[in-house]
Amino acid sequence: MPTLLKKRSNILKNSILYDFQKELLNKIKANYIIAADTGTGKTMMAIHHYLRYTKGEPLLIVAPPQKIKEGGWDREIQHVCDQYGIEIKYDTLSYGVLAKRWKDYKGYFVVFDECHYIKNPTSKRGKAGINLAKTATHFLLLSATPSSNGWIDTIAYMIMFGHYKNKTQFMKEHAIYSQIDYGHGPVNVPTDWRNQEKLKKLYRTFSIKLSKEDCLDLPPLMYKDIYFKASKEYNTIKKDRVLNDELYDTVAKLQHGLRYYANRADKLKYSEMLTEGTTENIIFFYYYQQEKEDLKKMMKNLGKSIYEVSGQVTKLPNKNEWERLNNSVTLVQYQAGSAGIELQYANIVVFYTPTYSYQDYEQALGRAYRNGQTKKVTVYRYITKKTIEEAVYGALKQKKDFTEDLFRKEIGA
Repeated sequence: MPTLLKKRSNILKNSILYDFQKELLNKIKANYIIAADTGTGKTMMAIHHYLRYTKGEPLLIVAPPQKIKEGGWDREIQHVCDQYGIEIKYDTLSYGVLAKRWKDYKGYFVVFDECHYIKNPTSKRGKAGINLAKTATHFLLLSATPSSNGWIDTIAYMIMFGHYKNKTQFMKEHAIYSQIDYGHGPVNVPTDWRNQEKLKKLYRTFSIKLSKEDCLDLPPLMYKDIYFKASKEYNTIKKDRVLNDELYDTVAKLQHGLRYYANRADKLKYSEMLTEGTTENIIFFYYYQQEKEDLKKMMKNLGKSIYEVSGQVTKLPNKNEWERLNNSVTLVQYQAGSAGIELQYANIVVFYTPTYSYQDYEQALGRAYRNGQTKKVTVYRYITKKTIEEAVYGALKQKKDFTEDLFRKEIGA
């Protein structure tokens, strides 16, 4: 840590950040909310914000369990340490255990990643977040959508930044109620807000918004690889060539099994976190019917508009709807949708399962990133470590198909 403090001035002058990231950090105070689009580098900005304000205290990252498990924060912090020749002492804490463990982290510099997880000030998690912020040296909140439901979502933040004591005070001053009958008798529900100019003025004192289109030096196409660990099913099939009495005794069956079972559970959980945290339009390229069904069920629960391109269905928004379309998910099967359709209304692309075909891979990407795309595009590639998925993406990177010969070589057959 002494090395960090000695090098701080030089680091901030010659940082690895984009210019738009430096400009944003120069505008904000130590305690703040960064409401920035997916793909703008919130993680890297948060680490440099810590470097600017720390006095030697350790960093605490509070994040969804899927994000901690995936290891993105660990990789980014290590990258910063390697670039500057410093050591950052840090810990990670899942929102799932925040209510039980927040007292263990008094005096830390706290970053709340995907801070909408603590937007309910009366929940155990929300109360713990507010209390942790009070005991922190400084705190930073990150989310693409910190207040997607309007003023009701800002109450916890207003309390954290000292503008209100509790939800009761906020509601008493600002809520306008109406009686609504949901079938069990009328109840008072907040339907509007008074003194909104005051709320806007207060919110602007501790928050800053950043869209991808404002990031002039950000590349038009960015890749972000998301890593998972191999599932138990994958390791069982690879070792024993059998799972639940089903034999994988041919090359074709083995390819199918290893591809399908790489890590279904963690991919789905990460997708939930990713889509819940943004209103941008997202494309998922998938291979298996069950993947589509799992994603579709989850997206319905999240209230997303769902479009689909598969062998059975083609349902897409009309071009005259593109400009105002948001909060949508489009599920596209590689074979059905890698060519011949236009998806430029989306600016987040997820390769849920890799395709073996380089042509399908390139054409799939071209559905969203092509002439007519006015937005910057972020591409997420889900890669399960120490599985054939790494080998598949290795072949695609070399502009090659992942052939049966490459598969045999990978598994030592």
